[in-house]
Amino acid sequence: MSSESVQPEVDARTLRAAREHMTVFEEGDALFEVTTQSGSAYTVDLREPVCSCPDFQYREDVEECKHVRRVRIEVGQVDIDALSESLNEKADDIQQDAEELIQVADELGETATALEDAVDRLQEVAGR
Repeated sequence: MSSESVQPEVDARTLRAAREHMTVFEEGDALFEVTTQSGSAYTVDLREPVCSCPDFQYREDVEECKHVRRVRIEVGQVDIDALSESLNEKADDIQQDAEELIQVADELGETATALEDAVDRLQEVAGR
């Protein structure tokens, strides 16, 4: 098995791989059994990499499921410090996006109030 470093994309699968409780047992050279917190067990082969989980098996856009990513973390192929830094940067980006969305929502609320006031005035002028 290669000991090369592989940094996964910081996305929902990587977050679940790092956060969820999973037990990883090495069954052979680059072959692992991953048991999830729900009790499901999947086989991960890092040589390909492949996993027996439905996410990996049935979704063509999935290059690495959370089980493959978790095994990579467990065997040291993922630089944890770099992953932590990426996660912190992603969290900061999400926080900034949230703040910007709140500002836009506030502005839209003010615009909606102004439009409602204008409609009320127009209805008064029209004698309704």
